[in-house]
Parts: sequence; C-alpha cells; structure tokens
Amino acid sequence: MPTWSLVIPTYNRRDVLLRVLPLAFGQTVPPVQVVIVDSSQDWEVTRQAVQDLAADYPAIRLDYLQAETPSSATQRNQGVEAALGDIVVMIDDDSFLYPDYVERILAVYAADSRGVLAGVNGVNVPVMPDARAATGLARKADSQAKVTGLRDRVIRYRLGRWISTRILFQDMHALFLKYEGERPLSVPADFAHLDVTPMTFMSGHGLSVRRAVALAEPLDRSLRYYAASEDLDASYRYGRHGILLRANDALLHHFEVAGGRVKRRTATTFQLLNMLVFIKRNADRPDAWLGPYRRMLWRRLLGEAIKDALSRRWNFPQARGVLTAMRNWRRVWKTPVEELDGWYPGQQRAILDRL
Repeated sequence: MPTWSLVIPTYNRRDVLLRVLPLAFGQTVPPVQVVIVDSSQDWEVTRQAVQDLAADYPAIRLDYLQAETPSSATQRNQGVEAALGDIVVMIDDDSFLYPDYVERILAVYAADSRGVLAGVNGVNVPVMPDARAATGLARKADSQAKVTGLRDRVIRYRLGRWISTRILFQDMHALFLKYEGERPLSVPADFAHLDVTPMTFMSGHGLSVRRAVALAEPLDRSLRYYAASEDLDASYRYGRHGILLRANDALLHHFEVAGGRVKRRTATTFQLLNMLVFIKRNADRPDAWLGPYRRMLWRRLLGEAIKDALSRRWNFPQARGVLTAMRNWRRVWKTPVEELDGWYPGQQRAILDRL
C-alpha cells in the first residue's frame, strides 16, 4: 500500500484535538507522519500536550507547526507542503476516525493499476467510533432538527427532492457552480470489486488525495478569514488529474464541536463571495459565469429566507447573508485575478468588521 501522512489544521481546539489524535495514531495502517498546523496563540502549549501523546507512537513522525497564516485553507496547504507520504489524508480537528478508516481508503489507491485515481473520500456517519472519546465535549447547537425531519419526509418524493436541491440548496452540486463543467462519474473496472461511488466533490472533514495532486491544486490562497467551500473548490480541481471515489466502508464521525463556529450570516456571505473568487481564478471564461452567478444569488435569497423561516430564525441571518453578498460581489468581480491574493483578505476582514 502507499504511505500516507495525516494533515490537521487546528485553532483553539486543544480538548477535542487530544481526543481525535489517538484514533488517528492508532489506525490499522499507521501514518508515516502526522502534521498539525496550529493557528492558536497558545499553540506551543498544545504542541507539548500532543508530543506527550505521540510519545506512545515512536514510529510515527510528528510535525507540529505554527500556522504561517491563520486560515483553514492556508493551514492545509502548509501541512501538505510538509507532508512526506504518497497520500495526504486531511481531516478537521474534530473528526473521529474509525480504526480501519485509512486502511479501507488505501485499498482503493492500491487497486489503481492505471494511475487514474486522484482522491478518495470516506463516509461521515452519525455514530462515534468510541463513545468515550467525546465524554464532556459539547456539540454545536442543532437548530436544524425540525428542518431536517421535514426535509427527510419531503425528499421521499420527486418534487420534494427537486425543491430540496434547487430551491433550498441542500446539495453541494447546487451550491457550487462547476466552472469547468460536469466531471465524468463512473467506476472503472479496476475498482469494480470495491464498494466505491464516483464523486465530484470531497468533504474537508475527511478527504484523501495524492500529495502530488494536492501540491498542484492548493486550496485557494486568498481565503484568509473564512474559507467557506474551500474543500469543494479544491476537490473539484483535483478532478483535473483523475477520478474521485468514495470508499463506502471507510467511516468517520465529524463531531462538530461547539465553539469557534462563525455566524450563519457570515458563513452564507462568504460562501457566495468565495464562489466568485473560484470562478475568476479558475474558469477559462469567467465572463460566461457572471449571469449564472447573479441568478444563483436571487435563488439563494429565496431559499435561505425559506430555511430561516422554517427554523424560526426571525432575524433571517442566512437571507441577510445573501443580501450582504449582493452588496459586495461587484467589488470582487472588478478586482483583477492577479490582485486577488493581496486584496480579497482585506475585503473579507472589512466585511467581518461590519457584520
């Protein structure tokens, strides 16, 4: 099997990080290296705690790095640059891996006799691999419970599925404008014996990619203050180099710990503005996507207002996030691509200061 390195960006999550790492170190196929990129002010305190934990795994190299730039996107890039393995596995600092998570992912790479595979995702399941690992940890508030129950009943029907995807944007294929068109979705014969599903996007809480591909397609460098949809954009670009597959028997649990989460309005605003950055930077003909992007803004305004109302969020934070994006997208559009890395972080900061 190919070798693998684990990359984890983290920020002010010492408690949960120390719960996640034993499951990562203890994989049935251990990593050759664990790279943690920490943007916390007290990162050296956490580094010492992690080094103490890692002492029980002397065969695994630990690189605990201070973040050069505090951003999940740039921290992941920094980790990839430091990685040594053939495969880079990237997880969030609150992603709990099942013991054979990486073994099952590596089995997919091992079957790639023709070099057609770029990346492999696992499956996020609602059950922890070890219930004791989360003792005392608080999850972020789940105000979506009623909406989720309603959605689950509605999507049993074709019209309901259409409304959920096209009106409420409950699908990443609706959220992301595919500026290079659709990727072919098929499973080559080499992988027919495995339980895999073709994918267009991979989720950042638990993805793997060939290191050479990750270096060729770094996460967007301009996303300094909120990197919404950075995993969708990067994994979509991974598709330039090969197919993406989901290993349906590779399981993890994304805990989504409380604290450190941005407000709904902020998340919606930058999800939309970041999408325009992706288009400007990567599309062959960005102008052709301006019309679809503007239409998506109006459709998102309707969809987010409906979701806010269903959740009884009467200050309508997600709809207001769309309105904030509507007021700011022209500045992003007018900025030359070569100036985005220097200009867009300041624009993100200015918007955050006003929200």
